[in-house]
Amino acid sequence: MKHLIAIALCSILCVLILLLACSAPPEGKTVFIESGCTRCHEINGSGGSQGPQLEGLQSKWTPESLEEFLSDPPAYAKDNARLLAYQKKYPTPMPRLEITPARRKILVQYLLKRYP
Repeated sequence: MKHLIAIALCSILCVLILLLACSAPPEGKTVFIESGCTRCHEINGSGGSQGPQLEGLQSKWTPESLEEFLSDPPAYAKDNARLLAYQKKYPTPMPRLEITPARRKILVQYLLKRYP
């Protein structure tokens, strides 16, 4: 009987380990926080002041354009009149985010949904 209980417990433990190893990709909020967005951007009255508030993003960005911008902000901004105007008010340039394309896509989806 003890042998059966030990086998059952080992089986349960293996299933739990597999579930943790195959967990869902990080949620947008997690990527947002880990990327440090609030260090520079004010959100709902709190956060940094080195970048513009994150609001009304859907009127300014498509998912594709925001993803392209986040892949290389300095290169994208040099040909964009709106972003060049922001540079006068916020002289600290947006840094390149060191995140994978998959995490960038998750971040874009989160930003456009959370700050429409």
